[in-house]
Amino acid sequence: MTTTQIASPSAAHPCAALFGVLTREAVRRDSGVGAEQAMLADPAWTELWPGVLVPTRDRDDPRTRAAAGLLRCGPQSVLCGFTALAMHGCRSIDSARVHVLVPYDRQHRSRTGLVVHQGWVREAEVQELDGLRVQALDVALTDVLCAGESRAALACLEDAFTLLPPEGVSRLRAAVRHRIAQRRDRRGTRQASGLLALAWVPGSTAADILARRPPVPSELSGAA
Repeated sequence: MTTTQIASPSAAHPCAALFGVLTREAVRRDSGVGAEQAMLADPAWTELWPGVLVPTRDRDDPRTRAAAGLLRCGPQSVLCGFTALAMHGCRSIDSARVHVLVPYDRQHRSRTGLVVHQGWVREAEVQELDGLRVQALDVALTDVLCAGESRAALACLEDAFTLLPPEGVSRLRAAVRHRIAQRRDRRGTRQASGLLALAWVPGSTAADILARRPPVPSELSGAA
């Protein structure tokens, strides 16, 4: 079996430096239509999403898939939500789906395994991890606490706490609380505040957790 050879990724295809990911457009531009067609026919390469090629041996690698999602959605896109949390080291979520945030003026459709979100992309809230554009930890946590499935969101929050020293946990909790309070879209903010209070912190006791819980609104408490 022969494997299609292309020019050095670092020289001819800068985007390929991200885990060997290529676009068909880049291959066609730099190596010609023949090379593009050869790669499509080569079992060593997989077109993970339209226009994006990844090494078949790495098609299930989370970072390779994340890089492919960013390449598919353009240079202003950023990994968000559960995918961003996985890049930060939260391991409770085992999902092949890649979540990418794109600006409102970009039109990209979600595909199988690729979930595209539209919103404001603020560069001050973007970090680079392993060469990938990723939402800051507190931003991604706020999003999943408000809009994600509650058990998965809580698991990720507790994962994040275990990665930090006690003073880091306090700063992260305060940052997330501030973002929830300032969030323009108020949907899910009550859930997020409840999960933030409920989250277990290394060294916490049941009394600590109960003390952090917000008071129950009177209309829900059964008080007359």
